[in-house]
This record gives sequence, C-alpha cells and structure tokens, in this order.
Amino acid sequence: MFSTSGTNGTPAASVRTSRRRQRPASNEGSIPKAKRQRSALSDQTFAPPRDDPVEMQEVKLQKVPSLTRRESPRATPVHQKEIAVRGKKQRNGERSSKGDGSLVLTTNDTYTVSKLPALPESLRANDTSRIHGAVYSDSGYALSLTHTHAIVWPYAVHVPSPETFTFAIPFPSSHASDPLPLGSLVSASASSTEPGLVIVIPSTGRITYWESIASAATLNLKLQRNGVDLVIPGMLSGEKVIQILNAESAGFMLAFSSGRIAYMTVRDGQGRPAIAVQFLRSGNSTANTGLFGSLRNVLSTSSWHGDIAAIRAGRQEKIGERNVLVATKKGKIQSWNMHRGGHTSLAAESEGRETIVLAIKEAIPAFNSLFAETFELIDVAHMQDSPTETALSRRGDVDLSTRLLLLVSLTEKHLSHYSLVEAILGPDGLKVGNIRPIKSYSTPVAKDAVTNTRLYLPDPSLAFVVFNRAVVVVTLNQPDDSPESQLLTERHLFPDSFEDVVDFRGDMDFEIIGSGVEELHASSGITEEAKTRRTKAKHPATVLIARNGGILRVAATDISKLRVKSEPLTAKSKLQQAVFFGAQQQNPINFAVRPEIAFPAADVGAAAMELSREILKSKTPYIPSVAASTEQNLRKRSTALRDLARYLKSSGVELDRITRWRLLWDAEKMTAALAIWNSYDSIISQKSHGEKRVLLAELVEFIHEDWKSKPTDEAGELDHVRYWFMEDIDRLDIALPWAFQIVKYAYVDSKKSPEIVMETLNEANEFVIGALESAFDFREANAELYGLEEEVLEHGILTSNYGDLPEIWTSQSYLVENLKKQISLAQTFLKAYWNPAEQYCQDGLWRKVKDEHEKLIDMGIRCTRERIRWEDAQENLAIRHQARQRESSQMIAEDSEIKFLAKDLQLPDEAIALAEKHEILATLASILNYELNQYSERTNDFTRNSDADRQQAKARTKLLQKKVNDCFRRFGMDWASAFYELEIQIDSMSELLDEFPSQMEYLTEFLRKRPEFAKVSWIHEITHQGGFDHAATALLDLGLKREQDIWSKKIELSIGKLARLASRSYSQDNGILIPDGGKTELATAHDQLALIRIQDTVYNYIHSTLADAIDEEGEIQLALDAFGNKSVLQDLPALSLLLKESMEHLVKHKAMDAMALIDLLTLMGESNNDEALRSMQFYNALQAVRLGVSNKTEKLLLQRVIWRRCMLKDDWTRLNNTGSMDDAEVSEQLQATALYMTFRQCIKTRLFEEGTGIIPISPENVLGACTERLDHRFTSVNVTMQQNLLNDYQVEDERFLELVNNHRMQSWYESALETARFDHKAELDQITSSGSDIGRGKDALELAEERIAEKEQSRVDATSRGKSQKSKSTTNGHARSTRASIMQH
Repeated sequence: MFSTSGTNGTPAASVRTSRRRQRPASNEGSIPKAKRQRSALSDQTFAPPRDDPVEMQEVKLQKVPSLTRRESPRATPVHQKEIAVRGKKQRNGERSSKGDGSLVLTTNDTYTVSKLPALPESLRANDTSRIHGAVYSDSGYALSLTHTHAIVWPYAVHVPSPETFTFAIPFPSSHASDPLPLGSLVSASASSTEPGLVIVIPSTGRITYWESIASAATLNLKLQRNGVDLVIPGMLSGEKVIQILNAESAGFMLAFSSGRIAYMTVRDGQGRPAIAVQFLRSGNSTANTGLFGSLRNVLSTSSWHGDIAAIRAGRQEKIGERNVLVATKKGKIQSWNMHRGGHTSLAAESEGRETIVLAIKEAIPAFNSLFAETFELIDVAHMQDSPTETALSRRGDVDLSTRLLLLVSLTEKHLSHYSLVEAILGPDGLKVGNIRPIKSYSTPVAKDAVTNTRLYLPDPSLAFVVFNRAVVVVTLNQPDDSPESQLLTERHLFPDSFEDVVDFRGDMDFEIIGSGVEELHASSGITEEAKTRRTKAKHPATVLIARNGGILRVAATDISKLRVKSEPLTAKSKLQQAVFFGAQQQNPINFAVRPEIAFPAADVGAAAMELSREILKSKTPYIPSVAASTEQNLRKRSTALRDLARYLKSSGVELDRITRWRLLWDAEKMTAALAIWNSYDSIISQKSHGEKRVLLAELVEFIHEDWKSKPTDEAGELDHVRYWFMEDIDRLDIALPWAFQIVKYAYVDSKKSPEIVMETLNEANEFVIGALESAFDFREANAELYGLEEEVLEHGILTSNYGDLPEIWTSQSYLVENLKKQISLAQTFLKAYWNPAEQYCQDGLWRKVKDEHEKLIDMGIRCTRERIRWEDAQENLAIRHQARQRESSQMIAEDSEIKFLAKDLQLPDEAIALAEKHEILATLASILNYELNQYSERTNDFTRNSDADRQQAKARTKLLQKKVNDCFRRFGMDWASAFYELEIQIDSMSELLDEFPSQMEYLTEFLRKRPEFAKVSWIHEITHQGGFDHAATALLDLGLKREQDIWSKKIELSIGKLARLASRSYSQDNGILIPDGGKTELATAHDQLALIRIQDTVYNYIHSTLADAIDEEGEIQLALDAFGNKSVLQDLPALSLLLKESMEHLVKHKAMDAMALIDLLTLMGESNNDEALRSMQFYNALQAVRLGVSNKTEKLLLQRVIWRRCMLKDDWTRLNNTGSMDDAEVSEQLQATALYMTFRQCIKTRLFEEGTGIIPISPENVLGACTERLDHRFTSVNVTMQQNLLNDYQVEDERFLELVNNHRMQSWYESALETARFDHKAELDQITSSGSDIGRGKDALELAEERIAEKEQSRVDATSRGKSQKSKSTTNGHARSTRASIMQH
C-alpha cells in the first residue's frame, strides 16, 4: 500500500498486509492483456507543472497516511533524459534476497543494512525533483510518484536497471506547490500476474485506476481503454486527500485534511474495474452503512476526527475483512472493521492522550517535568501475537487480538522524547501496557520532511521506526520471571534490550522519500494466497526509498535469537560498523555515534582495544581469515586498524594515553608484518621449487608452542608461515629475537659454508630491519592520528614521559639483547670474511649485507635507547639501576659499531650520517677527525699520490671541514664539547686553540664551563680573548680547588693573583668594581700560598735525608726512618698511618691541606734533636690551623690536639726533677722545650692576638681532644677506621693525663707561657733602649742641620736666589748623608 502526503509529504511505503484475498475466479469486466510495447521518457516526462514561485510552499494541513511521508515544500524541476523503461520480462516467482547483487552498507549481530541494485535510470538521474514513493513487498514492486508521472519497478531483482513501468498521470496538479499525487498498487486481477495501480490527485479528488501496470504502460496510458477514473463526490472546499491505505481484500481507506475518512473500492462485485468512494460516519454506532451514504452523513461534523496522524490496517485474518486504525496527533484512536463491499463499523474509540501521558510519566519519572500539551501520537501499528504473553494478557485484561503499539513523543525545547507504548483498544477504552522509551534518537520530526515518521512491526520482537534521515531498530523482548523483570513489569517498562539507530549523512542530501516492510510469511490457513508475490523475505526488514541513496533494506539477521533475548547495543558493535563499512565510497550511513547513546570513554577504549586485537589475530568475521593473497589480507587488516584510528579521532572520544599507545602499537605490528611478508614473498619467489626453506619458516617452527597458535593439519592448515601471519602477528615481539638464534645456529654449525651463513644472515637482517624500520616510521607518521600529537618523538621513539607506559613491543628486553647480539655476530662475520679483493665479496648478497649493516645498527640504537628511557622512568630501583648499566654499555657499543662501519667496512659517510642522526657526537668527532687526518696526509703526500688523487683528497678535506662547521651550527655547544674533548684527549693543543677560528666563541664557552681544562683555558683567555679576569678565575679556581701538584699550585695561584690584579677596573667614585674588591678570593690565595710555604719548609728540612734513595718509594721509606717518631707512635697504628700518608704527599710533592700538614708537623719526629725543627714544628701547625681551617669548632679541636702533642714532645719527668739545679739551669731546660719555643714564636708573631682564632690552651682544657668525636675528614671512612683513630687518641690522652697528674704539667705550662712572655718583653725592651740612643743622635743632628742652614742663608745674595737655592740643595744633601751615617752607626 502506498499513500501520499499533503503539502510537505511524499508517499512512503506499502501497507503492512501480510495476506491478500483470493481474487474471484471470474475475470469478467477485466481489460484484456495487451502486447507490451517499449515506451520512452521524453525531456518533459518529469517536468513539474507551471506555477508561480510564491506558491511553492505546500499547505501545512495536508497530512500523509501511515505509509507515506510529507512532501518537501521545495518544488524542484525534474530533468529526465529519454530512456527505455521496458526491459526483459521477469518470470513469475519469488525474488531471493540472497545473492541478489546488493551491497552491504553495514551489519552487526542484530541487523544488516544493504543497498539493492534495482533502480530505474530515470530515478538515478532525478535526485532533486519533488518525489515520494512506497515499497510493496507482497507484490515485489516499488512505486514513486511525481506531479506528472508514476514509476513502478520490481525493487528486489538482481539487475541494476530493472523493467520499469512509467505512467503519465492524467489531469495532474496545475501548481508545483500542490501536494504530490497519492497512489497505491492494487492486487493483481484474475487475468494478470502484475498488480494494478490507483492514483489520487489530493487537491481535486480525481481517482484513476489501472487494472494492470503492464497493460497500462503498453497501451500508452490511454485512460479510456485501460483505466477508469472518478472525482470524489462531496469533498469540502479546500479539503485535500492526505493518505491512502491499501486494506485489501476489504478495499481502500482515504484520509482527508479535514479529518474525515472514506472507504474506496476499485472493483465492483463482479471484479470489474469500478471506483466507488463512501465517507464513513463516526460515532459509537456499529451499524453497517451502505455503499453510498447520504449527503447528511458526508457533511456531518461528527465524522471529523481532527488532525489525522496515521491510518493503518491490521493483518488479514479472513478474506474480505480487515481492521483499520485511525489515530490523530492528539491521541484519539479509532478501530474500524471493514468488509468487502463497503460495510464498515466503528469497533472502538478512545481519547488516549491523558492515559498515555500518565503511564509514561509513571514509568519514566524523568519525564514528569514534560507538559502533556507537547504530546504527539506519531504512528500506530497492530501488534502481532507473540510467543510470550505480555503483561496485559497475564493480567487477563483484554483479548490479545486488540493489541496496539503506539509511537508517541513528548517534546522539550529542541528535543523529542520518543516512546513505544503497548496498548489495548477495546469497548472499554484504551489500556496502556508496557512502555519502551527510545533512547537512541531525540531529534524532532522535521517539519519539511518528505515522509511521515513510520512505525513497522515485521515481527512481535522487532520494531523499526523510520524517520526522514534515520531508522531506529528496537527489539521488544517480553519480561521473564527474574526479579529484575518483575520490577520492570510493575513499572510498565519493557526490559532493556537492543536499540540502535541507523543515522544517515546530511552532507549527501540523503532523505527517505518512501518505505515499506518485509515480513516473514507463514501459512495463514486462508485458501487464497497472493499469486503475484515477487519477494519472499528471509528476514524481517524495512525497505527504504531514499533520495541520493537508492533502495535500502534494513533487515534483522537472526530473528529467532531476538525472539528469545537480545543483548543491548555495545560500543564494540558501533566501532565494527564504522571501521568495516565507514570507508565505503558514497556510503550514506553516518557512523558517528549519536550523543543520545554515547558510550563512556572507558567503554569505547576497551571496545577499541578488543576490536584491534581481533583484527590483529584475524578473529573478526568481517575479514576472511583464509585468503589466496596474504598480502591483500594484511593490507585489509592494516586498513581496518587505520580506519579504527580515524574514526576514534573524528568522534572526539577522550581515550586514556595507554589505550592510544596500545592501539598505535597494534597498527605498527600490522605494518611490520606486511613488510616482513613482502620480504618473505620476494625471497621465496626467487628460490627454486626444491629450495623453498627460508629463515622465516624455521623461525615459526622455533617459536615455543606457548607463544604461537597451533595450526590444525586435519583442518587443512598446512602452511604454518601463512597461518602465523593470520593468527600471531600480535606476538611479533616474540618472533623478532629468534632471527639471531637461527643465525647463531647457522654460524656455529661447522658444516655450513660461509655462503649459507651469509644467506641466513641476510634474511635475518631483512626480517629485523623490515619490521622495526616500518614500525618506527609508522609510529612517527601516525602519532597524530592516534591522538598522540603532544608526544615528542625522535626517530620513532619517545624522548621522555615513559612513566605510565607498559613495556613497548619494539624494546622488549629479550628483543634488545638479541638485536645487540645479532649486530655483534654480523660484525664478527664481516670482519672474518669481508675482503673487497676477494671475488665472492663482489656478489650482490655479500655487498647487500655490508651495505645494510648501517640500518641494522640504526635499529639497535633506537630499540636500546627506547628500552633505557623506559627503564629509567620506572619506580623500581633495580630496573632503574639496570638502565644505568645498559646505558653505559650501550655508549661503548655505539661507538664501537659506528667506528667499525667507518673503518672496517669503509663506509665513513654512512657512519657519519648515523652518528649525526642519533647525535652520538663523541663518535662523530672521532670519525671526522680520523677522516680529516687521512685526507690531509694524502693531500700533502707528493710521493705516493698523483695530482688528481691529491686534488680529490683536498676536495674531500674541504667537505669534511664544512661538515665540522655544520655540526657547530646544528648541535651548538654539545658538538663543541665533544669535538674539543677529543682534541684535548689526543693532545692536539695547537689545533684546539688555533683551528676553526670562526667557532672561537664555542671554545671560549667550552673552556669556561669545564674547570678541569683550566690549564688550557687561562692561556686561551689571555691570548685570544684578552680576558685577564676569566684567566684569573680559571687559575685561582684550579689552584684553590683541584690542583694536587705543589709546584703547579704555587704557580697557578701566583699567576692567578697577578691576573686578578691586572683585571681590576676602577670607578671614580667607588674604586674597584669587582665583588668585594677580590679580597676574599685573594685572601684565600694568600693563605694557600702560606700553606705551600710551610710545606716547602718541611720538605727542605727533610730533603737532605732523601739523597740516598733510588726512587720515590725509597724516599718515603728514608723519610719515615728519619722522622717516623717510632718511639712514640709504635703503639698508635692509626696515627702512624696518618703520618705515613702525610709523608707520602710531602715526598711526592702533592699539595697538602691544612689538616694533613697538622698531622705531619705534630706527629713527625726529630733528627738528632734538631732545635730548628722543634722551634717551628708546632708553631707552623698552629699557623696551618689559622690559614686552612674556617670552622670555629674544628679550629678549637685541632688546637687542643696540637697543644697536647706539643706538651707530649718533651720528657717532663726529667724536667720535673729539679733537684740540685739552680734557677738558671731550670730556666735553660724549660726554654729548650717545644712548649716554650712555640709560645715564644707565637708571642713574637702576635699569633695569639684577637682575630687570629689561635689561643694558648691549658692542660686541663686539652684533655679529651678527639677521644669522642673526630674532625670532618673521617665522617665518611668506615667504622673500624674511626674506632682505631679514637683508640689512638685515647692512648695519647692517657699519656698526657699522666703528665698532668704526676709531673705538674699545669705548673710547667704556666711557667713556660710566663717565661716566654717575659723573655719576649725583655727582648723588646732591649730593642727599645737601642732605639732611644738612636733617637737622641737624631735630635742632635737635626739641630746641627738647622744651624748650618742659618749660616748658609745669611750668605745668600738677594740677587742670586737661584744659586743660593742650588747651594742650599747641596748643603741639604750633605746634611742628609751625615744623618744617615749617624743613624747607621
């Protein structure tokens, strides 16, 4: 059945009549079947009627029947070329939907959308004119209507250009803005196998009927010979026909814009063509009406139904009887019983809006805020009997035969909330059962839609809702006996089941202009079956006629499964459709997930990962796992993965970082597998039939069974290599390391010749290089596609941010280790056998392995660096430690491998490029330096090289020098550091300072940042930069912090002081501008030089004892023999060790710090009681404390140790025994002690003055020094050493305590200090007395000078002032000489 729309509508689809009445046996009154003739379409065939452009808007009140759609308000001119509409006659019979040449647009576990091939050429070209149509599955034909023509064709045939019947519509509309004609196919008459056609002009009410589409088209559409017509009597002014319903075998129903309905027949009682129309009277009366009602009945207002939304016929249960539902948009529903011959009765009627709205809000609380005034009943359908009883039937409310399914909506703002409502319409009114909200689609019905929204129920468990640009597929499972289902039943809700929307693209101007339904037909028990049925549906479906889309079928794929239970829509299902069908050219389906059913990002990510793994393992049903061309299979799978990534990116789903990386890794593996296969296929194609065994075949066999799928030989899976490519690409990281193992076995097998090993090595290299190189290239090229554009990649590997990533397949530990071994084995083999002079090395295979060695090293560097960076980012300390070890060994390996490439394989350019690529700058500098030296020698070698060779070498040298300069520009300071370090390492100091003058700023920066090169830096600063300040900084920093040689330190500090003074700049106001005038730095240098002088003093003292030594060790031993103080230190091993270390530093001329000097000075003994050493020994130790110790606590601690050892230096037992000695003898012995001499020297040099930090410390305060806490030098030594030192200090302290307790050490200390002060004062007094005599002589001299001057002045002539001045000068000179002589005397 097909019905037209009013102003904005177009015909939609056939009526859902599953059975047709048996036509009468008599063919009386039928038109004889005429011979068919070919009819052509002219240019005017689809030309729209003339009309003013203003009248293009169609009347809004005009409606479409339940099987039609509203027509677009835009009247578009039709352009048609002349075509032949008649094709080869199709034989009668069913039309198969399998193997019908249709194109699958999408499919999943629930439904399949396919494009049928059969479409008239006139419709293919006519995509802009106003047109609508319908599909009639019971006859196998589709109908389309324009203002001027009707086209009928078999929609399910296998050919793209089917046999087509074209009708010129008699008396067409005069204005383009008028509603399109309405039409419907009519069941075939007894004399024909083809259906008939009835057309209604909505605005005029003119009806035309042809008994057979074949005869009508053949006889050039002459109405008087082939059809009958009628103008509907009793139409009101402005009233239009809006819907036509095929309710055969009972007849037809017409719906009018006024809300009236009418019964129509096209055959009389004898089956002859005859049109009759009868308006139906509304009301509660069930009395039958005659064929021709009175004018009173026609015009009665009681027959007005309001704004009719749908008029639908139920299934045919008896021949000549049908039930028809009429529903208005406001929710009024009528049930009419129709009988052949025009007998009709109103079975039930109900105003259902309030009941339906209340039930919806009770079932769905979220809709409570929606207003009832926004309610709209869109379509209605009879519900078929279900194998499972419904909630209503279980309650025993009504008979199942009256069940309805309503499509309704409640609107809020720009959203429409659609629901499917199960209801019962009976004499007692409308009862609402379960409710199924439509969650996947909320776009309001378009006001300018060509077709009305249609609800189809091809099966009790399946519903299709056809909008103008979308089809919603809903399953209607009845609740089971589970508690959850019981709760849903109490709320009047269908259980959650499958729901999806087939959304069509808006950019293609796609629009559904007609539709129909295909049902599964079972035997009805009726004796008369439809003899012209062309299509026997295998699956319940809806068929669409679409502008710019052709004929589409949306079919349920497994209805038996859906009847039991249907699973809800999953994210994976949507992804599968988008991936495998979204890339089809001109696919009208929009695969973007609508916001109403958008899945959580986590669910999408999980589904994407599952789908990606299925594609990788050939587990998806959309790509055959058995293919004649493995390459094509791999390409399809690779394309599918790329389409998955594109879809995810375009959909804007925020996947987590790990998921995005995993998806990229899967795609990398597929790309790598394709590269491996191409290499394998190329190798095997070059081998003879008996030599097909290659490395990849062995590799697949070598992989352990736990890491690969096992083929079943009984199932014909005999090609294990191809099977591996189909099933195990996801384990590519397991396969790659096996390449080395196979080469290793071949190498160690003495039976195999070098040629065989080389062949195996070549295949292994191709396998590894092909896989990894393609993977890295793919990663770098497609990171943005996978949403990883923010990741920083370098040659295909991440530079950082590895923390949350799992192990990367290209840098698995086993792969990295075996790749490193493969490189090493290749180098060993090439080193052993590669010789350019040998004939076998000229073979292409050998040269290929040599030339590809650079790529193999490149892959090794990338994989290893990626592994190091990943390990270094882990929280596990053991893994991070492993990263440090791996990095250290990799640096050595990289340097060795690249140098082997340059020197052994004579591929310097490749080596330079590789080192430059990975910024292995130290190796790059070494190779460039080596090459420069080689070609420089050739340039200057006139004896062995010709002029041409030297010119070539000169050109090569310039090229290499340019490369060096380019590296400066490209890598900057990093390259400068590597290059200059190499120059220093190979002692090329002249080249370092003078070569590459244009890059001098890099040298300056390099030397200033590298204090260890200060000995070169200060020379460069003065000679090239003129910078005394930086030279001073370098020298002082070196001398103060790092220099160990005593002589070098002295020179560096001295020159540094001079350079600092030379670099000082002054200002008029503030004087020196350098920080604090350089006082701190210079003071430190002064102190260090003073310590050096102390060290020199000690060395000069012991130097005479070293004369007999033959080497340094001998000198140390002689020094210890002479000054080892063994009598004191023999029981103090730890302190003896300190003395030995200090003595070694002294003899070896190593710079000693203050504490080492203190140990040396206070622990060393004397040679023959040398008073010179005794007098300065402890004084110099105190000076070392002042000069080299800044911490106040440690300064005091060390002084206590020095004073204790000073007092332990002498034999106080002998000194304390003063019997039989006079005071002079006692004083003389005291003055000979080290304590007195130290006091005397300190007092003499004012060392005890405030500010020096040096004080005399009494014996009682000396006790306990370093017996509990050592100085800072020993905080890092082991506990045993610390304890040994504490023990020795304790012994030393006990010895001193004995002096204090038994030998009056406190008294002797005070006496020595007092004596030293007294003797110093006496010495000062003597110096003062001598000074007084000199002062008196000075006064007498000045008096004599004055007298002489006075006498001379009196003799001066006033006129000879100059001479007198000269005489005065001479006299004064004599006087000064006299004074000097007196003072000297």
